[in-house]
Amino acid sequence: MQNSTVKNTTTQQTIANKIYDLVIVGSGISCTYTLIHYVSLIKEKLGAATLPNKLIRVAVLDKSGEFWTGIPYGSRTGKQSLIITALKEFLPPAERDRFIAWLTDNQDEVLKSLKARPGELNQQWLKSYQDIINAGDWDELFIPRYVFGWYLKEQIEQLLLEAKNKEYLECDLFAGEVLNVQKADGKQYQVDFATAEQNQALITEKVVLAIGSPPNKASFLSNFDRSEANKDICAIANMYEPSQNSNIEQIIDFLKNSQTPKDNTVLIIGSNASALETLYSLNNLPEARDLIGKFVVVSPNAKFPHRIYNDPTTSDYIPQNLIALVESNKFTAEQIFEAVKQDVQAALKQGETVDGTYKVISTEVITALNMLNFQEQKMFVIKYGIEIGKYQRRAGQDYLNVVDKLMINGKLEFIKGKFIGTTEGQTGFEFINSDSQQKEVFSEPIKVVINCAGFQDVTKSSSTLIKNLVEQGICTPNDSKGGFQMSGDFEANENLYLMGPLVAGNINDKLKVWHAESCGRIFNLSQKLAEALV
Repeated sequence: MQNSTVKNTTTQQTIANKIYDLVIVGSGISCTYTLIHYVSLIKEKLGAATLPNKLIRVAVLDKSGEFWTGIPYGSRTGKQSLIITALKEFLPPAERDRFIAWLTDNQDEVLKSLKARPGELNQQWLKSYQDIINAGDWDELFIPRYVFGWYLKEQIEQLLLEAKNKEYLECDLFAGEVLNVQKADGKQYQVDFATAEQNQALITEKVVLAIGSPPNKASFLSNFDRSEANKDICAIANMYEPSQNSNIEQIIDFLKNSQTPKDNTVLIIGSNASALETLYSLNNLPEARDLIGKFVVVSPNAKFPHRIYNDPTTSDYIPQNLIALVESNKFTAEQIFEAVKQDVQAALKQGETVDGTYKVISTEVITALNMLNFQEQKMFVIKYGIEIGKYQRRAGQDYLNVVDKLMINGKLEFIKGKFIGTTEGQTGFEFINSDSQQKEVFSEPIKVVINCAGFQDVTKSSSTLIKNLVEQGICTPNDSKGGFQMSGDFEANENLYLMGPLVAGNINDKLKVWHAESCGRIFNLSQKLAEALV
């Protein structure tokens, strides 16, 4: 695959005699839900005879060659990973009902698949919830993510097959890394991509960029290489590339050479959902768990998400600081953020939980946001919405029970700071202490480094595609630097649209989006995009 910037690729082989109506770059849930809504709308309009009876040509490109599930819901994550919130929060009501209906219709096959999953935690999960599954009470469950991917794949494949058979839409799939999107003749675009065999290009009237989140930060690799001097450390730059399972196997194989498993320290950079999932997955397999003496997690806040309770206590908590702010009628986005911090801290001191107060605080935040002028709303969207989210992060008990057990057994240590890099000789690592802002050294030897840091901003991306889009002016980073500027109809350029995480940081007359990674949000946003496309 090419890694260098591609500024002009017109010499590449173009797929012959085909001009597509729509090309979607990326095939995760942003693509899948956009296509489900798009095909469904076309089907409705054709039934009402409001569109000409012509064959609509669509192409979908994906680097991995695994279509419709993306990283979270496909094989690269593995069958042990769970959704981060309960199903009742995971999807909007109508789609949740469809998914539950599918689970009910396929219950025997789903149970058979769940039983076949290897690992102690996988089996504990099924033992804990099988009665609930048998009763069809799926709403409270944190289901394995691959099951949702299974459902999505079936839905889109059935819809596309029907469209092809009725000759109103045809979808071609291409496995390859998209390197560039550039203007072709007129208003058309050329989408350049590389396969293992050759470079190719597609010509299309419209493009949807559904490439997921930008690459994660991998600064620790800047002073780490595969030289003889570094043979004593196993470094995982991305837990999902090529897959979580293959990286766990790599860690196991590496640690098997250790004569003192109790001294094997695994460093995890970041304390987000990905880091939590990594801990869970490594403790799922006894073969991996027993080779690890201790986990060290380094992150600026040194905290995992708060616990979501299966039976949350009814809360009558009143967010006094937010309410006082709203009643004052004059405040800023930053003051909303400060009020949330104060209310969360006050709630915890009163014995409340973040889970129990999440809805009431979130409701007041939206009320306050809608009272701001445009400039302050923009500040909220590009900065403070994300910061507030960090104070309300939540995850299920299945993940956090593992964390508690590790803490009780002295096998998990948090370091509050920003990771800099491994030390000379690779015996430890350096970090900036979050409180003192001074450089410090963790001197204990580490055997494994796993990068679960956040995502790069789009102005400094290592992605060839993102760099090309920015350099050519096809896409312009928005002020959040987490996404690209776009219109209320998701256009980043004429006939070039965004969906998924790159939508974040946008505010216009139709949308305010500071976070676009949750499944429910993507479902709703992709519905609006499909309407714009049709």
